[in-house]
Amino acid sequence: MTGQPETTPAIELTPDEVERLPARLRKKIKARRKPLGKRGRWVLIGAASRQEAAAMCATTTMAGRILGERRKELTERNIEVLVDLYLQGEAQADVDRELEQDNAELRAQYLREVPTFTAAEIHEFMHGSMLRNPSEPASRWRREKRVFAVRAGRAQQYPRFQFVDGHPQPVIKEVLKRLPDDMSPWQIAFWFRSGNGWLDGRSPEEALGDEEGILMAADRLREPAVG
Repeated sequence: MTGQPETTPAIELTPDEVERLPARLRKKIKARRKPLGKRGRWVLIGAASRQEAAAMCATTTMAGRILGERRKELTERNIEVLVDLYLQGEAQADVDRELEQDNAELRAQYLREVPTFTAAEIHEFMHGSMLRNPSEPASRWRREKRVFAVRAGRAQQYPRFQFVDGHPQPVIKEVLKRLPDDMSPWQIAFWFRSGNGWLDGRSPEEALGDEEGILMAADRLREPAVG
């Protein structure tokens, strides 16, 4: 019978144990401690060879990135649940994360105040009836970054200011090209909605007719912060 694969030895070190390590190791750990924050933990992992050690380092680095992405996804899900609660007029959920509460309130307010289309409504406007795939052409326009949409529950909502006669305004595509790649759809929505100093206090949503000005305002977001 084939034996079970050998488990990689791993030991979690307490802060006291870290302090008792040789000075050279403590120096290395202190050099790496800052990104972990005060609650960081150190784990000692055994390796049979230098190659195995290199593979484990690469694997743990990737695992850290995956954990970070998963935390971000969970936060997004929590916010979406709270948005639903606010839109339904429920009492404020008892949660620990004030940032999530604030985000949920802002998103719910946005959805109440900003007219939006669903993909099906755009489809019906374009074709006059519901054909086989009601998500088109809106989904394709979103993939091509000609428009953006924000999620409300399971549905994508397309702010109406992006459209004229059912078609995307060309300036929207140019703006989306220039905004930072890591902006989320909700961050984009709030940027369009907020007053902008580069547009004399107008919001980009209000300044769509000033193509030069709105493109310059979008470019400014890519500039590194000073100070």
